[in-house]
Amino acid sequence: MAKSRDNKSELLKKYQSILSGHNGFLLVDTSNLDTLSITSLKMKLKDIGSDFMVIKNTIFKIALQNENKDIKLQDFDGQTALIVVGDDPSAAAKLVKEVQADKKLMNARMGLFQTEFLSSERVMALADIPSREVLLAKLLGSLNSPLTGFMNAATGNARGFVFVLKGLSEKGN
Repeated sequence: MAKSRDNKSELLKKYQSILSGHNGFLLVDTSNLDTLSITSLKMKLKDIGSDFMVIKNTIFKIALQNENKDIKLQDFDGQTALIVVGDDPSAAAKLVKEVQADKKLMNARMGLFQTEFLSSERVMALADIPSREVLLAKLLGSLNSPLTGFMNAATGNARGFVFVLKGLSEKGN
């Protein structure tokens, strides 16, 4: 259905506010998805703080140009959905990859996080990155490991001496 000039200008303002107010987005091809899959994906995205909407490509491309977002504008045509990502873009990418693996119907087209362009391959690679919490736990473990090793080395001699004394006292009884 054709959109009036007023509707198009409202959409343009909406897209520009989304682009300026969020860290990034992913664009996905939704031409082969059914309504049930889209509804399920929308609910999962809401749980992680992301949003899903089908976009009008030409108006979105204008919004990208107006916001000076450095992406390749020729990379998307056809039915396209916008997934607005929060602080953790890997969580949204994981959901896209999950739907792609289950249904073989949705493909990531591109993305933008902060100022960096993400090709479809990089979006799928982003899905393989562990979540922020897991990465922080690994970092904490890495930082804690040398301290634990140092404490074991520093107390090792004293601990050994105590075991020797204990052994001698038990042998003497």
